[in-house]
Amino acid sequence: MLCQHCNKEPATRHYKQVINGESREAHLCAACASELGYDSIFSWGPVNFGFGLDGFLSNMFGEDPSYFPEPSTTCPLCGSTSGDISRTGRVGCARCYTIFANMLNPFITRIHGNTSHTGRIPAGIGGKFRLRRRVDSLKAELKRAVETQEFERAAELRDEIKRLEGELGNG
Repeated sequence: MLCQHCNKEPATRHYKQVINGESREAHLCAACASELGYDSIFSWGPVNFGFGLDGFLSNMFGEDPSYFPEPSTTCPLCGSTSGDISRTGRVGCARCYTIFANMLNPFITRIHGNTSHTGRIPAGIGGKFRLRRRVDSLKAELKRAVETQEFERAAELRDEIKRLEGELGNG
């Protein structure tokens, strides 16, 4: 399908808006979508929520330089920079979450309360994932046992961790 605005490029952005039961659709190329202001999901057509999702994370980052990695840091997979992420509020790929963890994790924690997934586990990976989660939990418990000088409990936990990691390695 071609862009409904320029009729030259393929439509890669598809927008649908329903107001009072009346549906309206737009099929646009990326350039026309940006030119017409359809690049933010919160400012489309006559409805404007007063802020854009792209500006949301940008405003959260503020001007605190401690959140940003070195300016020359670039994701080796997609080429995104910290400036790109702060300007658009979007990461370029999954690897960006690792590369820019210092910058993103405080905001992810503020929004979601945690930086690790705690929801449902996909059926295909359930066994190993649950085992890995159990090992991580035992390691945290081991750390607390050592800090409180419960060395007998720490030794039990160490042995259990070793056994479970053996299962992970063999599976």
